[in-house]
Order: sequence, then structure tokens, then C-alpha cells
Amino acid sequence: MNLYLTFDNTSKIGKCFLNLRKYLIINSNDVIDELGFTGLEIDDCTSFIINEEICKMIKSGSSGRKLLSIVYSNHSFTDESIRALIHYAEGIKNIDKVILLTEHEEHEDYYELFEEVMFFPTLKKVHIIECQSYPAALLDRTTELKNLDNSYL
Repeated sequence: MNLYLTFDNTSKIGKCFLNLRKYLIINSNDVIDELGFTGLEIDDCTSFIINEEICKMIKSGSSGRKLLSIVYSNHSFTDESIRALIHYAEGIKNIDKVILLTEHEEHEDYYELFEEVMFFPTLKKVHIIECQSYPAALLDRTTELKNLDNSYL
């Protein structure tokens, strides 16, 4: 089972992928609403409660036999929060990889934190399983080569 992290909202996920009923979709805004923190100032204590609820959802979702993967959507990821999620996922035996799900050439600063990066499909709706993810190290190298080639134009 993979854990996909994305900055994009769940409506975009629904427009790009088929058969999402086999996936656990976690939206940080929905979790905040369900816990009753909507409209409140989110301080450290509130943030801790929200993070614990999301971690609980990821752990319980990873033990589900009918789910194929988990997609976690949060528009306000930070370097620190991504690192914490990756570290947390390493301790869950059913999660094989944490993969960044993003648009091509967006959020490139975060590629190095992930083993793999997967881009949203552009032409038609597909199954997440059908999408190919790329090793982040290869993407960084491709960007370097592209920049190198552009410098000689």
C-alpha cells in the first residue's frame, strides 16, 4: 500500500482518477471541520489534535484489507510536516512508499524528500495504479540536465 501526499484538493483528485472508492482519501480541511475547529485560530494544541487524528486515520486505513492506497490532501504542507509524515509512515508495516502526487513542474522543492513522485494525468481519467511514479533522484537530475541544456541556447 502506498501513501500519496498532495497539495491539491480532493475535487482535483476526483477529476483525475477512476474508482476512488478503493482508496482512503483524507482531506485536512475535512478533518478540521469534523473535529469542530472550523473558524478557530489553530494553535499548537489544536494542531497536535488534528495531526493525531490524521495519523490515526492513516494507521487504521493502512490496516484495511479492501483499500488499495491512501491519498492525503493538505494545501498547507511544509517541509517539516512532510518529513514528519514520511517518518511516521516508515513505522507502519503496511505502507510501502510515500509518494508525492503533484502537477508536473510544481512543488519541485519537495521532490528530494520522497523516494518517488507521481504527476496528475493530463488527458483522461485513469486508475492511480496505472500511473507511473518516477524516482525523485532521477527527476532532480533531469532538471539539472534541462537547465544545463538551456544555458547553451
